[in-house]
Amino acid sequence: MPVHSVPSAPDKRRYRSIAALLKSHADKHGEKPFIVSVDEGGRNITFNELWRLSNRMSRFLADRNIIRGGRVAVLSDNRLELPVLYFSLLRYGAAFCTINVEVNGANLREMLARINPELILYHQDLELGLPQDSSLNLIPFGMCDTAGDNASDRGLFETLKGYSDDDDAPDAGAEPDDLCVLSFTSGTSAAPKGVMHRFGNYFWIADQTIDMWKLTGKDRILEFRSLSWASSHMLCLMPALRTGATILLANRFSRSQFFNWLRNYTPTMVIGVPAVINMLLESEPDPRDVAATKKLRFMSSSTAPLMVEQHKQFESTYGVELVQLYGMSEGGIVASNHVGERRIGTVGRSGLYQNLQIVGLNGKRLNTGEIGEIEIGGAQPASGYLLADGTIEKIERLKTGDLGYLDDDGFLVITGRAKDIIIRGGVNIAPLEIDQCLCAHPDIREAATIGVPDKVYGEKPVSFASLRPKAKASEADILAHCANLLANFKMPSELILIDDVPKNNRGKVDRKSLAELWEKNYSND
Repeated sequence: MPVHSVPSAPDKRRYRSIAALLKSHADKHGEKPFIVSVDEGGRNITFNELWRLSNRMSRFLADRNIIRGGRVAVLSDNRLELPVLYFSLLRYGAAFCTINVEVNGANLREMLARINPELILYHQDLELGLPQDSSLNLIPFGMCDTAGDNASDRGLFETLKGYSDDDDAPDAGAEPDDLCVLSFTSGTSAAPKGVMHRFGNYFWIADQTIDMWKLTGKDRILEFRSLSWASSHMLCLMPALRTGATILLANRFSRSQFFNWLRNYTPTMVIGVPAVINMLLESEPDPRDVAATKKLRFMSSSTAPLMVEQHKQFESTYGVELVQLYGMSEGGIVASNHVGERRIGTVGRSGLYQNLQIVGLNGKRLNTGEIGEIEIGGAQPASGYLLADGTIEKIERLKTGDLGYLDDDGFLVITGRAKDIIIRGGVNIAPLEIDQCLCAHPDIREAATIGVPDKVYGEKPVSFASLRPKAKASEADILAHCANLLANFKMPSELILIDDVPKNNRGKVDRKSLAELWEKNYSND
């Protein structure tokens, strides 16, 4: 297998501003569609239209005295207008601040208060429960129409029609170390953290994405994950801008529409997550659907480790190469497999400009093959956390909270979360190992294991699993399967079959909900 070299630091001479990139593509590609809405019959905006609109937006922001790094919150689901505003704000040098609009009203208001934005732009069709306070500078927006005659927008885009789109628009002069994007973590283990990304680290993360996927301007990227996630910026928005690739945007994943998207819009790649892989494996695919995948170069999988059996089954079913990677909101792309260079069962080698190491409890670096916490540093991680009181906690080196080890060739294997480790009679058990064993059973669709209190051993593993359609395996059958693969002390004390394993809005297993389910329905206390 060829060795993929990892530079220790980026060449800062290669950095280009968002304005320079947009202008370059407008000059070179002109009327080529840059962003296409697959939910709206292919409504799109070209590179030239985006450049012209971003010039209008720059004049609008300058009129409101928005300074370099000034925070502007944008609240919207995955509509064409959201990436339009994303690139327009960054082109000027303002900071794009995003919140998942599916959070409840109280959390939304708390996050907005933490951001303290100078402007709040929100889609007029969403019921967000925003306080109608004039001091918040709330500005609604509707449908973007660069032709200038669409009456459906009664807010921002209607206002922008009054501004010139000439090339000499003002620029706040953003530098690589200036605030670019403020987003929030998923909050799976604690309250969501505000993560502060610099223009420079987003630029270098795009380097990583382009490198691992061999992206070019000929690619067409299908993105259905929320654009409020930092990972969608890292894996889609910024790499597309860097290369001139086309973004095919859906509001959310739909199994019933997925293959129609492939047929009608011919993406060359799809950005996926394990939950989507599982949904595509739920039933035997129609041969026409399998044929629709033939134009894909590959499909990615991230946010959580993909079970080996699921990986192999997907590739054998659809004939599409799956490329797994591992990243986090505040850490960038920690490790990745590469198109044509991967190892199933791993998340790949260290990312570009990442100083990755595995450390023990004493903080010292561990040797190859030894399990410890994954720690990173370098050019990809964010600059800091925005705390609840508005102060900033600087990020130097980052302990990810994930456990893993590096194999002899430098491929990273994730073994679980440090906080999820089950300590049974003084022996550590990784829930992920049990989950992988369960998912190796042909009737298991998904599985997740948690630790629950035990009077004798302190903790014991309890597993939850969902079955595939028409599956006939009993709990006893599945436990017998596990007994052949797991050491006795790692065996689940209970196996509970449920319809679906609960997940958060990013597709990660929600173990807190499972613990609550067990406590409510299965605990004997």
